[in-house]
Amino acid sequence: MLRESNVLKFVKNSSVMRPGYYIGIDPRKKLVIFGIRGTHTVYDLITDIVTSSDGEVTFEGYSTHFGTAEAARWFLHHEIGTIRQCLEKYEGFRLRLVGHSLGAATASLLAIMLRKRSKKELGFSPDVVSAVGYATPPCVSKELAETCSDFVTTIVMQDDIVPRLSAASLARLRNEILETDWMSVVEKADWKSIVDLVTNAKLVVSSVQDVARKLADYAHFKSANGSSDVAIKTEPTSVPKKVTALQKEEGAYTVPEELFVPGTVYYLKRNIDDHTGSNDNRGQEYFSLWRRHPGEHFQKIILSSNLISDHRCDSHYFALRDVLKGLPLSHEEDLFR
Repeated sequence: MLRESNVLKFVKNSSVMRPGYYIGIDPRKKLVIFGIRGTHTVYDLITDIVTSSDGEVTFEGYSTHFGTAEAARWFLHHEIGTIRQCLEKYEGFRLRLVGHSLGAATASLLAIMLRKRSKKELGFSPDVVSAVGYATPPCVSKELAETCSDFVTTIVMQDDIVPRLSAASLARLRNEILETDWMSVVEKADWKSIVDLVTNAKLVVSSVQDVARKLADYAHFKSANGSSDVAIKTEPTSVPKKVTALQKEEGAYTVPEELFVPGTVYYLKRNIDDHTGSNDNRGQEYFSLWRRHPGEHFQKIILSSNLISDHRCDSHYFALRDVLKGLPLSHEEDLFR
């Protein structure tokens, strides 16, 4: 954790396509840190909505989400001078881009953009650039996820819904629910499974609806006040068939194009030690860290009671802190290279 005296720049307020961020230094590890905040304000919410749309753009031949790519381009054009000055002042330091959720996707794409520039263009070697993202949403093609694995690291916690949340995974979840033999489930009297499935499916749906409702309320508020600092285009109430996430074809629903979390992926797995008692007699909870192959993504949304809480930044912090305590320093450096 950086000391306040080591924070060189802090921008709290967000605007469209630009999350809040800070720039600081870590003298102990000789790093210039560029931290990008996750979803926090309604402006970030708009970026998230754009990111989740079906309309995707290509970045140098790769499929990427529009919102986070545009945010990364903003940082590339407006903060490259600050980054260059920091690396010149702190000779021998490396640049580490970090972020959570929306900020993680932006940090990863910014690292990819910087790595594709030459030393002459940047004013410093692109080899000093790396990124670490926590709870990064799927935002790149499989090819790009694999090619950036040497300098982008993604941390995913247990049942976190965000790294699994895409049009394709939602389509699979819908198909799974439609294809379930509910009579068989009822006959087995597995009522707990039914209740858990319905409860957690409702949680997913209500979360999506809540986001849509907040955006609609915000759009109505801006319209009522006649403000034009954020332009929100009013769409017709009916959704054109060509932009629906799920397209029906011969009685089945086709799955949209896959997107992946970027880089080398580390999975924080929750474990229960039954031999160690706890206050609720459920055993002691602990986490282990598993490395996955680049391009191996999380296809299925896990309908568990932790799908939202596992996305929280502090949940990642405490779980990862406990894991790293048991690792030699050399392994920690290898993880966050």
